[in-house]
Amino acid sequence: MASIIQAILLFLTSAFAFFTRPFSFGDKVEKFKVTSYIRGDSVQSPDDLRSEDFDIITDLIIFECATFNSKGEVEYEEAKMERVMSAVRTVIGDRDIHITLNLLGPRGNTDSDEWKKQMRVQSAEHNKAFKSGVLEKNVLEILKKYDFDGVHFDYEYPITNDAWHYFNKFLVSLRSYLRDEYTLGVALSAWNVSLTLEAVSAIDTLELMTYDYVDSDGKHATYEDTVTQIKKLKYKGVPTGKINIGLPFYSRPKDMSPYWYDFIDCYDKMNKDGWYHCDEINKDCWFNTSKVIRQKTEYALNNGFGGVMIWHYSCDLPLNHEDSLLRAIGETLGLHSGSPSLLQ
Repeated sequence: MASIIQAILLFLTSAFAFFTRPFSFGDKVEKFKVTSYIRGDSVQSPDDLRSEDFDIITDLIIFECATFNSKGEVEYEEAKMERVMSAVRTVIGDRDIHITLNLLGPRGNTDSDEWKKQMRVQSAEHNKAFKSGVLEKNVLEILKKYDFDGVHFDYEYPITNDAWHYFNKFLVSLRSYLRDEYTLGVALSAWNVSLTLEAVSAIDTLELMTYDYVDSDGKHATYEDTVTQIKKLKYKGVPTGKINIGLPFYSRPKDMSPYWYDFIDCYDKMNKDGWYHCDEINKDCWFNTSKVIRQKTEYALNNGFGGVMIWHYSCDLPLNHEDSLLRAIGETLGLHSGSPSLLQ
């Protein structure tokens, strides 16, 4: 009889603990990723990074540190790579942060001002690299040398059938080299995704660049437009669990002229609706504020996406600032105290 009572008490205690325990990252969002690009040019020392940010960030993509040329060779400056990686690892400490290397490809040379021609010339150079037969081996070598967890390709933009053909074949081929030891990711825009089923199977993540467009009012990457862009992908064969929704920590002018403004430089000059007027160029920009970032994070979480992606780390305020965009993500996920969390 005593053993039965003890069993009942144990069950009730366990049940109480289960239903009353505080929500945590592992409990509620499990594998939800908060991925941030870090630009190598912005990291001169550990002082350029904030340790507390990596209690929220789960994945890093190291940008501006390596490229590949049309011969399939990976090019980088050792001193820069070592400086950036030393700073990153120093600040991360013993946290389990997934670190991948982004590789940009060759641009190609053309005197044309026509965007489509520029993209075709660029793709021709990419195609040479993808067909070289050596790029896979060279990628694997740099991942091993610097102890990366994976590789990313930010390809802007393959707009021809040939470009997609060779890119898809390369992704499938590279997976056979990486096996299950390294992850493979791509950054693409929703309007420009033509991955084959084999390529979709080969990649682990798709960083969806849901930014760099404005609506009819000139607002940059609104919540509504982001959802519309995402829904286009439902017909492209990419599982939502592989997709990280891009969050812009920057803005562009209403007319999409070639100017980029970081949130950290403009937040205190914006009006309550998120508009910032740049006197220097006499143009208006609309920013994703904390409210918008929360909406997008909630959408990603509630609809089974892999996570969110930040472009880019250095655009944000420190985490202890009430207007920090990373803080808004953390509060939404229940990883930072502040405003009521979606999960509470």
